[in-house]
Amino acid sequence: MHKNSGFTLIELIIVIGMISILSAIAIPSTMKWLPNYRLKAEARNLYSNMQKAKLEAVKRKQDVLISFVAGTYDPAGQIGSYQVFVHNDADNDGAYSGGGEIGQILIQKNMPKNVTLYFNNFIVDTIANTAGYNPRGLPAGTWGKVRLRNNKSRYYQLEMSPAGAVKISQNIDGNFP
Repeated sequence: MHKNSGFTLIELIIVIGMISILSAIAIPSTMKWLPNYRLKAEARNLYSNMQKAKLEAVKRKQDVLISFVAGTYDPAGQIGSYQVFVHNDADNDGAYSGGGEIGQILIQKNMPKNVTLYFNNFIVDTIANTAGYNPRGLPAGTWGKVRLRNNKSRYYQLEMSPAGAVKISQNIDGNFP
């Protein structure tokens, strides 16, 4: 006796049809979900990097600063970046006076696709766009906020308190308090 095994042409056509129907349903919803996921992931990533800066400042007994480069929103781009670094006080004045005092770079991060870092209001020693922590884990300059948005008009704000705690809040219309 000879037994044939395998799939018939009709069975293969039915399976391919089912896969194409499921793909037609899943792909558009994934495309809507992905930009919001990237934004939320980047907000959480920035939050954890700010916590890391605080821990490194206490551990190293040196200021650890975060320098933000904000940009104008561009729906197609990856706009903005930040850098976490150890403050190398070369002139021993206790103040941060710019790029020449960047010690070891701990983190260098560009925004992912369709996420924009568009606002921050931190100032360390009159240097704008810089946040950070001193060796006691407190803000090295002014406390403030940094805002991220995606191409679907979703916004996240990370706010540093005077005690150095960081809070994340989400907003759909971009009107933060």
